[in-house]
Amino acid sequence: MAGRRKQTSDNSAAIAAQFGISLKALRLYERLGMLNAPRNAAGWRVYGPAEIERLHGILSLKQLGLPLARIAELLKARSTDLSALLSVQEEMLLESRRETDHALTLIQIARIRVGENGKLSAGELAALVRSISKTLIRSTPELEDLAGRVYTPEQIARFGSRESNPENAARVGGLWAKIYADIDAMLPGGDPLSKKGLAIVRRAVALIQEQTRGDKELWNNAARFWQQAIADPRTSDQVPMNQSYWDFMAKGMEELKRRGELKP
Repeated sequence: MAGRRKQTSDNSAAIAAQFGISLKALRLYERLGMLNAPRNAAGWRVYGPAEIERLHGILSLKQLGLPLARIAELLKARSTDLSALLSVQEEMLLESRRETDHALTLIQIARIRVGENGKLSAGELAALVRSISKTLIRSTPELEDLAGRVYTPEQIARFGSRESNPENAARVGGLWAKIYADIDAMLPGGDPLSKKGLAIVRRAVALIQEQTRGDKELWNNAARFWQQAIADPRTSDQVPMNQSYWDFMAKGMEELKRRGELKP
């Protein structure tokens, strides 16, 4: 049986092309100690089955979003808790997605407001984004835990389907931002039972009714969610609602019930 044919040239370029990476990336992995292709008598790098398998591992971990320095540490370690590692990486990616979703919502609301107000300076736009950001609810592990305790799975799925529509999420976020801004303009000391105050509360009620679609149970669970989120120090700074807004709207809603405009 004929012996294996000796490699007479460096196969780095062919390996890089095979994996769809640059030769520069391959050299970087070598410098970081992640790969160590042996060389033949002529000094050529020889990427064999072991090196190819290791490169598969590097690229798989990189696809999970792990930084190269962390991958290098894992490859040097004889063993590691991969389950814990994947759990940490999953949370990092979820947080990144939450940040991206939040930024997209901000952009969409800002575009709507810019369209309403015309041209804005960079400073005015920055102020607008700051004011909008303060009124948006952002998904966090603490709020997700609270939602899981307050809402039914069906209600959570219903909210999720609406939030998956970026345009609608931006519209609703913009409407709430305007409600909070108008309440701020009346506080402290503003009367929610005044004509102006009740007009704000009516807008809030209309928006809640739109979001709950007349579902009494969902309305009540939403009220529980906000009350608990405001009262809990772990979540109070993660929601746009605060006790002043809550008290303002609650007092106005009681008046609307008294007038027969809102069913108890």
